[in-house]
Amino acid sequence: MNGTYGTIKPANIDIANDVQIFYNYKPNRSYDNDKTFQELPVSNLLNVNSAEGISIDGLYNLKLPLSLFGRKGIYTIYIKPKEMIKTIYTTGVLVDYADVRGVIFQTNDFTENLTKNNGLAGYRIDYDSDGEVYSRIITSSNLCDVVPTNGQAKYRLYDNYGDAGSSNGRLIFCTVTPSSSASFTPNSLPSIGVAGETVKVVNTKFSPVMFEIEMVDHDAETLSYMIEGEQVRNLENGTFTIYNHDKEIYRQYETYTVKTQLGRPLYDIKAKKDIIDSSQNYDNTIGG
Repeated sequence: MNGTYGTIKPANIDIANDVQIFYNYKPNRSYDNDKTFQELPVSNLLNVNSAEGISIDGLYNLKLPLSLFGRKGIYTIYIKPKEMIKTIYTTGVLVDYADVRGVIFQTNDFTENLTKNNGLAGYRIDYDSDGEVYSRIITSSNLCDVVPTNGQAKYRLYDNYGDAGSSNGRLIFCTVTPSSSASFTPNSLPSIGVAGETVKVVNTKFSPVMFEIEMVDHDAETLSYMIEGEQVRNLENGTFTIYNHDKEIYRQYETYTVKTQLGRPLYDIKAKKDIIDSSQNYDNTIGG
């Protein structure tokens, strides 16, 4: 052992709740008229399983529906952690630890799995208020209730998931970092938001990924048909047929010569045929 170890953990995500996918289309790289991104349903992102049927963390397949990605051109695809737009219920401190500040959300704003103790731990809160943009990381999240004390509301945590219903715990107390003042500025507390403020709550299970896919008429395989594939020219009707590697008709052209009124050749023409002449199949020409 040389003491080397990895620190990157493959993402284990809930595709339906943790991911957003967007895409943009442009016919060519010089096209600059449409910069809008459309959202792609996350059902197109699929888990990858091993031979034993076990899901492989961090490895996923992305389907590109032909109805959306069937045009020739350039597609930009952006896969990012899902943003949840939420409203801060209020901010406050714990009744037993007055120096512990937290952001409080209502439980009915989140799915059940996120309301469990530490269900939001590791998530990021993005603020954008009055031109001030900043983020905070949630370090813990617990169900809580209000405890009135001397006219100021403080909060008491619950230890168990199930206490929310029985003890009216309809709130989630989230500690964030940073939330306490630095030692050299003890009177300056970092902002953690205010009651009624709209924020984005975002998971941090993976980093955003953006990539391009270019849809083209030809790839390396089809180009090889044109260059080294078997070809036949019918001298009776001028039909020029190209076969793929499976001996199927790949493309057909109509060839002819344009001449002057005196019969002098001017041009040799090769025009693509839209209607395939199936009588020129491989078995009837080269194979026959």
